[in-house]
Amino acid sequence: MIVAALLACVAAQPLDAAGGSPGDAAAAPAARPSPAEHRFSFAGVPTATFNTDEGFGTGGVGTMYHQHGGVAPYRDAFTLNVFISSKLVQAHAITWDALRPFDIPGRALVKLGYYSTVSQNYCGVGNEVTCAPGDAVARARALGFADGTAAFEDFVRRYYLMRFIRPYATLLARPWLRDKPWRTELLVGWRGALTIPGELAALAPYPDNRFAEDHPDGEPGFSSVPTLGLIVDDRDAETFPTRGFFFEASGRAAHPWWGGTWTWAGANASGSFFVEMERAPRLVLATRFLADVIVGEPSVEEMARIGGTNDWIAFGGHVLGRGVREHRYLGKLKVIGQAELRAQLYRHDVWGEQLDHGVAVFSDVGWIGYDVADLRGRAVKLLGGVGISYRLLWNETFSVRADLAVSPDEAEGPGFYVIVGQAF
Repeated sequence: MIVAALLACVAAQPLDAAGGSPGDAAAAPAARPSPAEHRFSFAGVPTATFNTDEGFGTGGVGTMYHQHGGVAPYRDAFTLNVFISSKLVQAHAITWDALRPFDIPGRALVKLGYYSTVSQNYCGVGNEVTCAPGDAVARARALGFADGTAAFEDFVRRYYLMRFIRPYATLLARPWLRDKPWRTELLVGWRGALTIPGELAALAPYPDNRFAEDHPDGEPGFSSVPTLGLIVDDRDAETFPTRGFFFEASGRAAHPWWGGTWTWAGANASGSFFVEMERAPRLVLATRFLADVIVGEPSVEEMARIGGTNDWIAFGGHVLGRGVREHRYLGKLKVIGQAELRAQLYRHDVWGEQLDHGVAVFSDVGWIGYDVADLRGRAVKLLGGVGISYRLLWNETFSVRADLAVSPDEAEGPGFYVIVGQAF
């Protein structure tokens, strides 16, 4: 079940564009290629995962790295993600991540993806939603379902769930305004997503459930969101930073003028800070502070997401609000703090691949309000979760975490997540 076990069984095979042998290259990894040389390598991971929100999942992640021009750790990374879970969540994507694209100092990302679910959570909005099973039972009885029947059980199970199909695209350009120290980047981007309520067999929300009560049509439409912002990055590394900081601030907006169904605007600011506590073993204190605000009338899916370089869902889920079910606490106002104490303890080689094992303890704390004029909850209520984690670094360029988290704000028990990449 743990991705780390699969990582130890899969070797990345460097492929020399000049005609070298993959087997020879893996047995004796070559030095960094000369700036004029094109070199390719591949990292592939079949995944068998579990997390509380999506259930048991399987699929794979494969990345081809292109090295050229002395750009480290790669010039281009082409990644294919395929995922399907026992809760019928599908998440597939093709990503191109480029450093110095077209020899322009900076970074570019193009991502095309497909997401569909029949089991996304929806308990309402604000910081005091309960997701109470008793309310689902009462609603089923009010609609005339007989206790103990299959129809009754299905309705109760689906009462706090959403189903939808969401193909999407993300474009980001990050041209450098200055290099390190304190590398400064302009953030210019756009994300688009088509929301189709229901599933292929029934293009509508679950009848009469909590989401259908608030949005009977299921909120079909197209989200077109341009973004403009600024990034300051002074981290010593990206996969496992040990010192420095990463700051970003941006604004975004949606409007029918540029193809959107909904009209709203948002602003986001976040800062991540890394302090090296010990070098052997590597012990790092990592913290992140984030604020996000939306005005206007976004769809539920856009209201759930933050702005900036990543449109993570908050509060709840595998990144922002671990220990709380994903999509549980929704609002246009979000303030979040995270802290992790990370330790990389043991490093060894398998088939020429370097594996670095570590652990972490962490906490996520958040405040959510529905709207400035209507918080839909208590003004002083904080949400939170704490947890422990196993961390794996593969060749210092690929990371996996297995997080176990609990929260006093979640009655469904601990959250468990096996995820590629750091939380921040």
